[in-house]
Amino acid sequence: MRTRPALSTISAFALTSALALLGTASAGASDNEALDGKAGSQDPAFTFAVVPDTQQEVLDVEDTRFLNRMQCLADNRARFDLRFVLHIGDLTNWGWLVPSQYAIASDGMRPLEQAGIPYTIAIGNHDTRAVGWNGVDGYGGSAYAQNPECAIRFSPEECDTRKLVMHTEEFNAVFPPERFAQVGGTFEPGKSDNLYTTYRAGGRDWLVLLLELWPRAEAVEWAKEVVAAHPDHNVIVNTHSYLAGDTSINQTNGGYGHTSGQYLFDELISQYDNIKLVFSGHTGIAGHRTDVGVHGNVVHSFLQTFHSNTTNPVRLVTVDTRKGTLETSIHGPYTGETLAQYDVDLSGIDWE
Repeated sequence: MRTRPALSTISAFALTSALALLGTASAGASDNEALDGKAGSQDPAFTFAVVPDTQQEVLDVEDTRFLNRMQCLADNRARFDLRFVLHIGDLTNWGWLVPSQYAIASDGMRPLEQAGIPYTIAIGNHDTRAVGWNGVDGYGGSAYAQNPECAIRFSPEECDTRKLVMHTEEFNAVFPPERFAQVGGTFEPGKSDNLYTTYRAGGRDWLVLLLELWPRAEAVEWAKEVVAAHPDHNVIVNTHSYLAGDTSINQTNGGYGHTSGQYLFDELISQYDNIKLVFSGHTGIAGHRTDVGVHGNVVHSFLQTFHSNTTNPVRLVTVDTRKGTLETSIHGPYTGETLAQYDVDLSGIDWE
């Protein structure tokens, strides 16, 4: 791993220096050639961004960290050859109960939309009706099923975390499938809980597979059909929880969801040789692990969560399909930080 200097400015994200350090080779390409996101761009190097849990950034309308991150990415799209953005989930904290949280998140994503940068958002437990209790009164980040008002708002039978986590109506009202660009299909009509998008970058085809939190077995079966139907795409799995804080694969679901990270690995991730990357959050801080699937395929999984109260971390991932490399670092544009202890440089990757 390399040590990289801290970002020198907040407003510009110091991206020119960061690009050189990340090894991006797109500086000589025209913006149209490098950024069209469609077949025809053959530059082998490009970047995508991964946004960790933002639940701490939507509690105060005066907090500008969410918007700051997305505006920095949008403003420097050409410098990065930034092709797409993944959000790990927990977009809000208990936004289904406090609409201003979704308003902050919705407005915060606008710079990407205006810049033409496609993105996906995995749904976290905090983006469902499963969360909304502070243990005393009012709302907070614990299970809403324990909130005395739950049985009043819903039936007592419905006040079950495994049932409430499936209620994503508020998320889908703000982020329906049609708000995301280049969606190839959804598991359930009109719902963004499970969907996939496709891109062309680095002279290769890419598929981002977005899955609900600890997905239902039937959602995993749908995902298997999607991956099998796209054998020539490099598949990136985007789901809220897959790795534990120590970067082991999750063995349980903490009372939320229906399966586990291990189930997802056993049934999906390990079974297809074109699944290359997995990104998740939910717990811990950040980390990386490598696993080998049944076909000998190497899968690199990354954790990025942070729950920062001071800055707005974002993971930058630069891929070079010609060199077979991936380089990633984490930056906090709001404070100008570079968290160099989480740098990862990989080589020998067989991009499809």
